[in-house]
Order: sequence, then structure tokens, then C-alpha cells
Amino acid sequence: MSNQRPSFAKREREMKLKDKARAKAERRAARRAQARTITGPPIEADVAADGAAPPNNDPEPAASSTPAITPPPGHPR
Repeated sequence: MSNQRPSFAKREREMKLKDKARAKAERRAARRAQARTITGPPIEADVAADGAAPPNNDPEPAASSTPAITPPPGHPR
């Protein structure tokens, strides 16, 4: 009966790994099911869909108070 010990230990390890993977999958599913919080400015299309603000139909873009973000020199795009 001494040869049963390694296989039993191996089976226990495998079961422990499966249980751990199952618990991790459940945590992932629970996170996906939670409502996401929105951080950042609203997207124009979302605002227009809500009817809160009409879309801007001007052909000229309005001057923005925030500068455009440009990559540093020598940075490939």
C-alpha cells in the first residue's frame, strides 16, 4: 500500500488546483456582472443619446481650452 501515497497526494494537488481555478472563475464572473462605474468626461454620442445636449453640427471645431496631446518627438505612431 505504500505505492498509493504519491498518487493520492497528486490527486489532492490536482483537486486543489481545480478548486482554486473554479473560485477564480467565479470571482471573474461576479466582477463582470457588477455595474461599471463611469470615470471621465461623457462621450458626445452618449450625451446625444440621452437628450441632455444636442450634438455640435458646426463645420469649424470650437477652440478648446485644453491643448491637444501630442507624442514626444521621435515617438513612432
